[in-house]
Amino acid sequence: MMLVSLLLLVPVRTRSSEAGSEVQQVPPAKPALVLSRGICIDRQFRTIPPEPIMRITREDIQLIKSMGFEFVKLIVNPEPLLSDNGLSDVTRWYLREIVQRVVAEGLPVVVCIHPEWNFKERTLSDADAFSRFVRFLGQTGEFLAASWGPKQLALQLMTEPGGNTLDWNELQPRMWQAARRAMPEHTLILAGDQVGKIEGLITTKPVNDDNVMYSFTFYDPFVLTLQGAEWLTPGWWSHLGGVPYPASPELLSPLMPGMIEKIPASPDDWRPTVQRVLKAYGEERWNRDRIAARVQKLVDWNNSHGGGLKIWCAEFGCYQRTIDPEARYRYLRDVREAFESRGIGWACWSYNETLTVMTPQRQPFGPASTQSPDRKLLEVLLGSRTRSGSDVK
Repeated sequence: MMLVSLLLLVPVRTRSSEAGSEVQQVPPAKPALVLSRGICIDRQFRTIPPEPIMRITREDIQLIKSMGFEFVKLIVNPEPLLSDNGLSDVTRWYLREIVQRVVAEGLPVVVCIHPEWNFKERTLSDADAFSRFVRFLGQTGEFLAASWGPKQLALQLMTEPGGNTLDWNELQPRMWQAARRAMPEHTLILAGDQVGKIEGLITTKPVNDDNVMYSFTFYDPFVLTLQGAEWLTPGWWSHLGGVPYPASPELLSPLMPGMIEKIPASPDDWRPTVQRVLKAYGEERWNRDRIAARVQKLVDWNNSHGGGLKIWCAEFGCYQRTIDPEARYRYLRDVREAFESRGIGWACWSYNETLTVMTPQRQPFGPASTQSPDRKLLEVLLGSRTRSGSDVK
């Protein structure tokens, strides 16, 4: 998710359409592993063993299970796991440890290869670097398949691809082939480029595989979901708050002066920029119908390839620091219902990190014993499947 947010203002390459070409038909998708309602743990390790704040404990997984989520998505940085020959013999123990920690509690796991941005740029733009990554992916698949079965684990080949100068529709099939050779029965999760956006997925050519999911990430509209984000540039993002949902010009107009006032007057382009962004947000009338129309693009893409593909949301969420809680609940409910009414499973971002399903009283990245799940948010996400009363710690 951090990668998406850092690239909000970066122009995105688009691919030309292949007018007149035949539509590729694929078999109906029947993945070995059903991934309906899950959660991501946003613990990106950069060393092995990782710094203590990035460790995942048994108690974390038990709390996730007690809340009612059906699977866990783990993000896996390939760089500490890479050696000259592929998957490192020295550091692979940590991958085994975190996967087993989830599976031991009876939850399936999505292993998501989650590189840093510089790694993606380098790997997806250089043929030799990409070949090395494909070798790593195959060996990682063999390692995972040797210990966990198709009902326990799925492999997401790369999160939010982007920065590539090579053609993604040539790169991804090579990744899929390497992983499929290593994991003939496990569900594989593919993606579009353009850092996981819907526009990237609908330019993707499907592969001929009935045990594949096609993933995207959803944080639209950014001005709503990332308001108050301290990590974004330019720095006005951290001062932005109170952006309402749903949105309309009539609703935004009386609120904008107060929101603009909270943006520092220097640099002198910050306030005019925020005013333009908020005005556009209101004019676009972001609401339940607008979200549904965005998600429908994926259904239309699926139908253009025969209607048998399985589409999956690898991440969605909304930063909680400066948004009105009720607006956040309404937004997340509308997104979740737009997915589920179209047969799209999802993984919420995230457990107890920068974004969270906990209340403001939680300790970010802290131990499970210090957490307080937001019961109203769990009801929004899980409905009747939410564990109630003493079941939620």
